Amino acid sequence: MRKGIGSRAGRIAAPVLLCLILFFSYACASGGGGESTAICGNDEYADYPDVLPRLLPTHTVRRAENNVFAHLEEGAVVEAFDPQAVPAVKAGLARYWYPQYLATVVIAVDRGRTDAQIRGWRDLLATDTAVGFSDANINSHMLMAAMAYGLEGGGFTLKAAAGLLSALQTQKRLARNSFAPPVVICYDYQAAALRRAGRDIELVVPEEGTLTYEKGLLSNKPLAFAEGAESLLYAAGLRLPDGRCDPALYGSACYRYAARVADYEHLNAACQDVVRVLRRTVYRIRLYTSVDGREHQLLALLYMILVVVWTAAVIRRAMQKGARRAALATGNILLGWMAVRLIKYQLIFAVGLDRYLWYGFYLFQLALSLALLWLAWAIDQPEDKVMPPKWLGLLGAGGGALAALVFTNDLHNQVFRLEYAPNGSFEYTYGPGYYVVAAACIGMVLAAIVMMLLKSGRNPRRNRFVFPLAMCALSSAYGAGYLLRVPLAWESDVTMVTGLFTLLFVETAIRTGMIPVNSKYTPLFTHSPLAMQIIDNNGNVVLSSSSSAPLRRDGDTLLFTAPIAGGHAMWQEDIAALNRLHREIEEYARKLAVANTMLAEEARIKRAMEEENAKTQLMAQLESELAAHAARLSAMIESQESAARIALLLCYIKRRCNLFFRGRETQLLPADELTVYIDELAELAGYADIKIIATSQLETPVAPRRAALFYDFFHSVVDWAAGCACPHMLAHIGPDQAMRLLPSEDARAFQLEENLAVAIAIAGGMVTVKDLDGAVGISLFFPSRICGSIEGGGS
Repeated sequence: MRKGIGSRAGRIAAPVLLCLILFFSYACASGGGGESTAICGNDEYADYPDVLPRLLPTHTVRRAENNVFAHLEEGAVVEAFDPQAVPAVKAGLARYWYPQYLATVVIAVDRGRTDAQIRGWRDLLATDTAVGFSDANINSHMLMAAMAYGLEGGGFTLKAAAGLLSALQTQKRLARNSFAPPVVICYDYQAAALRRAGRDIELVVPEEGTLTYEKGLLSNKPLAFAEGAESLLYAAGLRLPDGRCDPALYGSACYRYAARVADYEHLNAACQDVVRVLRRTVYRIRLYTSVDGREHQLLALLYMILVVVWTAAVIRRAMQKGARRAALATGNILLGWMAVRLIKYQLIFAVGLDRYLWYGFYLFQLALSLALLWLAWAIDQPEDKVMPPKWLGLLGAGGGALAALVFTNDLHNQVFRLEYAPNGSFEYTYGPGYYVVAAACIGMVLAAIVMMLLKSGRNPRRNRFVFPLAMCALSSAYGAGYLLRVPLAWESDVTMVTGLFTLLFVETAIRTGMIPVNSKYTPLFTHSPLAMQIIDNNGNVVLSSSSSAPLRRDGDTLLFTAPIAGGHAMWQEDIAALNRLHREIEEYARKLAVANTMLAEEARIKRAMEEENAKTQLMAQLESELAAHAARLSAMIESQESAARIALLLCYIKRRCNLFFRGRETQLLPADELTVYIDELAELAGYADIKIIATSQLETPVAPRRAALFYDFFHSVVDWAAGCACPHMLAHIGPDQAMRLLPSEDARAFQLEENLAVAIAIAGGMVTVKDLDGAVGISLFFPSRICGSIEGGGS
């Protein structure tokens, strides 16, 4: 069956190829000849084509586009400018150059329609009239070169000339290829022809400067002109190479501003970008596509490289052999289409062949739609199923019939309605056959998309299908815009854009999973180190890695399974090493627990020892502070001192211990607590026959060390009073943390113990004994370090 399909395809392709060969042969044969033909430029208001038959009576004169070197290859004699002819003769592309007349670029001003003062190029911007400009053929190159020379000088570029024309275009005053406006940029012989036609033309040679070209005939054979050639040219209203002309036609034009071309190489190099500059900078068209011949060729080559690289990448990634062959066919179709497009745009005179190459575009469109449908069919087929099905062969036969309908359009005119111009070019509209061909292409592409969507319905990345569908939507919008001749679509290269949309659609389909890829998936799975198998819903093994082993059921093996589309993935893992590691970890954890217990016990013992040491140090410190008082207490008991004084010392020792420990517990002692200690000692003083009235205005907390100094100072004074039988004493603690004592006896005899005096001095305190008008007071205060003031006398 597959061989039958292939043979039918061959039988269909053979007649098509035969027709193409015949068309090529016919077109090439029709394009030959021209040995006795003289080709003139297809310019308006040019009298040279009318006088040339009398100059060369042995040649047939016809007008054509200015494709000089293509006509020369056919053996014709060609009208040319000296920037074309002189380099051609020098390079050996032509043998003979016959200058016939001069062509100076001027500004023709119709004084019957405008009185604008125009003396140069820049004056065109100061008027409000329309300006005609010819951008056809070689004229645009020569006109812009003359303008650029006048505006920039000998080393001109096209920037200034393009800026002037662009400004006119922006003001909507630039008329393309028209001599109707009141002001026209043209050649002087055209201005003379306009004057001869009855218009009141003033011929202005721009005062900034312009160029004068020589025009004549370029030939590969010597030419014999008729007698009186100069007289014929003069009578035709042309300026002879020596400058002679009819004053009635050229008036008083001042040609001293016009210069001959001195550097043909620079002029030709600068003018090679005229088409691109005019279209993009002046007319603002073809901004997003190739604009001239160089860009057409360069983008086509880049596109073909892209297609080759993409095709190779898809073939490398595709899983099924059928999908790889369909991708190869797609790439070949795109390359063939672009190759036909390149050949078409290289042809100049083979009008028939050019048209049939254009018809060939639709053969590739039909073939591309079939290739996409083939690709959609092949994405889920087995590896050994390569050839397309029978129904695809029938669609191919239908596509061949539609291609034949296109190629026979010249017979029935039902696909394209052609309207021919006298020079052989044509315009066209679409006939019913075109819409049949377009519907067939669109239908096959839609069928391919639907087939891909249905086959990838279980794809987990279904939400990404929006990308290939977006490519389809953009392609459809582009096709509609091209049919409606929207400028953005109509001015683009339909071959390249269609190919790019095809590449983007297939690539996004691959990226989203609509087309499975990675042809190395099977060997990759086979050589995978995972012991994995893929089984279908019936339990049959579809894929199996080389490391897979019979299933084991023990404590050192884990079995995993995961559902996948059409079956399950199953693999097992040997966890013997993992189990061994777990056992080692458990042993380490046990040993670590024993070590932690030992460390905890060691820490507890160290903590107890540190606590004991701290207690010992604390008691030693307390003992050092109270040693003197304890020794005194022992001495007082042995000497049978009064019980009252012994009670005072015992109370002092007790409270002094309290203050010692309080100093270790807190940083501030409440004022009330200090007051209680003072009151307690004052009350015990009563047993020693000392009446003490103690008052306190202290409200803020006191540092324990300062409270201890106050308490030490108060006890020292009370003990002194008990020893000298002082019956009365006033004690007061002020809000400024100062203790003031006023005993009834003269206190000048009071002496502070040396240790206490040193402690008070270290703490920054001061003890004063002051005479208070008959009474002597003793005070302890801690002066502010900020003010540094000290009251009273020495201690």
